[in-house]
Amino acid sequence: MNKIQLLDDTLINKISAGEVVERPSSIVKELLENSIDAGSKNITIEIMEGGIPYIKITDDGCGMNEIDAVLAFGRHATSKIKTINDLYNIETLGFRGEALASISAVSKVLLKTKEDNSLYGTQINIEGGKIISKTRCGCQKGCMIEVKDVFYNTPARRKFLKRPSTEAMYITDIVSKIALSRPEISFKYIKDKKFEFITTGNNSIEDVILRLFGRDLYSSLLSSKYDSEYLKMNIFLCKPSYTKSNRNMQILFVNGRFVKNKVYNAAIDEAYKTLIPINRYPIVITYIDIDSRQIDVNVHPSKMEVKFSNDKDIFDAIYKTIKDGLSKTNLIPNVKYEKKFTFDNMDKEEKIEQTQINTLPNGQNRNNIFITNDQNIFKSNAVKMQDNATQNNIASEKINNEKVYETNTITYIKDFNTLPDNKQLDYKIVGVLFSTYIIVEKDDMAYVIDQHAAHERILYERFMSNYNKVQGKQTTMPILINIEPGDEEILNDNRDILNRLGYKFENFGNNSIILREVPIILGQPESRQLFIDIIDRLRDKDFVNDIRLKEENIIMMACKKAVKAMDKLSNEEMNSLFNDLNITKNPYTCPHGRPVIVSIKKCEIDKMFKRIM
Repeated sequence: MNKIQLLDDTLINKISAGEVVERPSSIVKELLENSIDAGSKNITIEIMEGGIPYIKITDDGCGMNEIDAVLAFGRHATSKIKTINDLYNIETLGFRGEALASISAVSKVLLKTKEDNSLYGTQINIEGGKIISKTRCGCQKGCMIEVKDVFYNTPARRKFLKRPSTEAMYITDIVSKIALSRPEISFKYIKDKKFEFITTGNNSIEDVILRLFGRDLYSSLLSSKYDSEYLKMNIFLCKPSYTKSNRNMQILFVNGRFVKNKVYNAAIDEAYKTLIPINRYPIVITYIDIDSRQIDVNVHPSKMEVKFSNDKDIFDAIYKTIKDGLSKTNLIPNVKYEKKFTFDNMDKEEKIEQTQINTLPNGQNRNNIFITNDQNIFKSNAVKMQDNATQNNIASEKINNEKVYETNTITYIKDFNTLPDNKQLDYKIVGVLFSTYIIVEKDDMAYVIDQHAAHERILYERFMSNYNKVQGKQTTMPILINIEPGDEEILNDNRDILNRLGYKFENFGNNSIILREVPIILGQPESRQLFIDIIDRLRDKDFVNDIRLKEENIIMMACKKAVKAMDKLSNEEMNSLFNDLNITKNPYTCPHGRPVIVSIKKCEIDKMFKRIM
C-alpha cells in the first residue's frame, strides 16, 4: 500500500484556511482589506457574539460582476498580481488570493455584489467551500458579505476559540487599527447590535484617535514628521507622562498596512530612554510611506510582519523624529482639579459630539468626560511647609563638594523651555514639602519639584556630556576589592571603558584587585561600591554594548551622587539646583523616567477651595 497520498481539494482548502483564518478577527481583517482595496469610502462592520456565529461587512467599493464574483472564491484567485515582479512591488493590502477561498472553506458565506451602472447584482451562497447557489439580485454598488458559523465543519479548531467576549476584543482591536490606517474612510463598527464607534472619513488622523481612544490620550498627543528622498514618516506620540503597561499602543503602519517590526519597537525604546519609568511603554502611532521595493510584506501568511531592506536607516529616522517631537514640547505634567461634566449639562453640539465618541474600543461606555489629575498633590488643605529662613543652619554634605553648588544669588529662571532663551522671569521659592518637594511660585503657576529626581537629571546629563573626560583621583589608601573567578578577564577586557569612567586598577592576585584611582566626582566609599556594581553588570552576558554600558553606569553614578529625599537644602542650594535644572536638555524626568517637576495653575487651586467654579 502506498504511503504517499494525494489530498483531495476539500482537505487542501481546509489546511490552507488554517494559515489565513486563525479566528473570527482574521476573517474581519481579510474582508476589510478587500473592501479598502476596492476603493470603498464607507465601510460597516457588524458582529454578533465575538463573530463566531455572525460577521457582516458592507462597503461601497467598486463591486464585482457575475464572473469575478465566482472566481473570487477560487484558490490563488486575485486581481492584485499578474507576474512574479508584482510580488516585489505590492501596493495593495490583499494580494495572495487566499482570503475568500479560506473563509468559505470553514464557514457559511453569503455574498451580494454589484458594479456601478450594472442593472442587477450577483448573490452567491457558499458552504464549506462549495457554491450552493448563484442568482441575480438587487443590491447597492459594492459588496456585502455575511459569514456565519465559523469553523462549523472543523469542530476541533472551533473548540480552541476563546469566549465570545474575548474574540470580540480581538475584532475590536483589528477594526480600530484599520480605522486608524485609513482616516479617509468612514468606518461604522456595530457589536451585538450596538454602535461601538463611528469615524467620519474626513482624513484627520487626530479625529480618529480622539474617537477611538478618548480625550485623555488626545490631550497628551504630539506629532512629528520626517521626509527624505525615499521615506516619509508621520508620527503621533504621547508625552512621557501618559504611558501604558504594554506595547499595544505602539502601532505601525507601512504604506497603509498595520504591521509589526522589532526595529520599530527598539527605536521607540531608545528615544524614550530615561524619560519614562521601567515597565511602562509610550504611546506611538507611526505612518511610514516608503518605496514598496524597499520592504517585504510577504513574510508571514497573516501579513502582520514586515522587513525593511535597510533597518538602520529606519531606526535612525524613527528615533530622530520622536526626539524632535519631544524636544519641541513642554513636558511638565499639569495638575488639574477633577471636575465631572454630565451629559445633561452639555449644549446640543456637545451632545452630538459626545454621542459619536461615547464608547471606547474595549466596549466600555464613556458617558462622562473627566479631566484627570497627572499628580494629586494637594489632597489635604493643611499642607505644612518649611520656611526657607529656618534652613540656614542645615548641613548639606551631599553637594557641598561640587563647584556648581557654590553660593548663588541668581533670582531668575527660564520657564523650563516654554519661553524664548532670552526671556527670564522672576520666581519665588515658597518652601519645601516633606523635606523632598521644593515648591516654586512664578506668576500664576506653582511648580513642585522632586529634589532627588532633579539632581539625578542634572548629574546624568553632566556625566553624559563629559564622558571620556571624567578625571580620576588617587585614593588616599589602596582599595582592595575581592572578585569572583573569571572577573579578572572581564575587567581586563573592559579596562579602557573603566579608565574613561575615572577608574584605575591593577590585579593583586588571589581573586582580588586594587583600586588606585576613582572618579574625582565621587567619594571613595561610593566609588568602591559603584565599582562593585559595575563588575556585577559586566558579568551579565547581555550587558556588552559599549554605549549601553556607558549610559547605564553614568545613570548609576548620578543616582549615587544625587541628593536624596529628606536631605535638607539651603535656599542658595535650591537656587543653584533650579538654575542647573533649567539648562538641562530634559528637565522633565530623571534618568529612570520618574517625573522631576509638575505644575499647577492658581485657578486650579482656586477651584479646589471653591473660589471660582
